[in-house]
Amino acid sequence: MKPTGNQPVQTRVEKGRVYCIICTHNVEADVVTNGRQTRVRPGQKCPRCGSTLDGGYVVRYDRAA
Repeated sequence: MKPTGNQPVQTRVEKGRVYCIICTHNVEADVVTNGRQTRVRPGQKCPRCGSTLDGGYVVRYDRAA
């Protein structure tokens, strides 16, 4: 049996829908996937209200099966 070590995980940046907690709308933003984690790319602004999307929730992220 081979030991399972830390294997590199591919990080991808794609478009997705993010919930802005300030203006309560779903907006399009860049989403970073790192393995199973899906997060908003840091430093983005909401196109509607101008607040940061760092604390926003990823609502929709389309990827091929």
